[in-house]
Amino acid sequence: MTVPARSSRYLFGIGCCCLATLGWSLSGLFVRWVPQLDGWGINGYRAPATAVFLLIYLALRYRSDLPRHLWPKQPQALFVVAAFFGIGSTLYVYALTMGTVASVSVLGATSPFFAALLAWLVMRERTTAVALAATVVALVGVAIVVQAEMSALATGFSAALISLGYAFCFAGQTVWLRRYRDLELIPGIALGGLLVFAFVWIFVGLPPLRAWQVGLLSLMGLVQLALPLILFAAGAKHVPVVPAMLIALADVVLNPFWVWLVHGEQPPSGSIVGGTLILSAIIGATLYENRRQRLIAQQEV
Repeated sequence: MTVPARSSRYLFGIGCCCLATLGWSLSGLFVRWVPQLDGWGINGYRAPATAVFLLIYLALRYRSDLPRHLWPKQPQALFVVAAFFGIGSTLYVYALTMGTVASVSVLGATSPFFAALLAWLVMRERTTAVALAATVVALVGVAIVVQAEMSALATGFSAALISLGYAFCFAGQTVWLRRYRDLELIPGIALGGLLVFAFVWIFVGLPPLRAWQVGLLSLMGLVQLALPLILFAAGAKHVPVVPAMLIALADVVLNPFWVWLVHGEQPPSGSIVGGTLILSAIIGATLYENRRQRLIAQQEV
């Protein structure tokens, strides 16, 4: 592979991860539009919409070759991704209904810790010192935001615990997407969405909604989940795990910002300071990794 090709693939992956994070950051915005629903109700409608949109994407992409991709040569990878996605997406939305968007986002930002650990355990993928340093700086920013949100977290221990569970699941999903980068694992994500729908329908029950609410949650499934998942699945194949997770940390800043802009949920001033540190760490680590990839490619030529 030539140097420009390797570099262009890395930049393509970075771009996909950035766009995916932008889409994910709209979650709080959508959740605040349906305050009467809990996490089960939201996921009961969002999950099947996400699965349908993903299956439509796969059908358009593979056409007659679709059956082969729906059941890959290593189906265990598909089921692991389905489990991580189904559990993680449910925990995340449920946490948003219990705590402030800022507090849930910053606790979800601990995912690089889990990602680095899982990447080493599963793939023996070493993390560069700069990426680790960037993670530490980002987590200092997270700590500042958490301190600013302490009053909310003091009454939302359950939301905090659920958010950490989501962070672990998101890290696991990212690691598996990278480990099996040669497989099409979006069917696993679609399967996870269908399993969430089945679980809510059978064990919890779907609350009756108006047509506009169903449409809103379906739009959430497309814009906030299906499209970002497609983009992130594509990007994670070309970007190491920790830099990809660092990009996803931008959700800590963007998610509370959209909710403040539209719904007036005011984040504390500490969120601005912490958010600045987080974004600085993301930009610094991304630029360094891009330069490192170029040097590695030059040495291989």
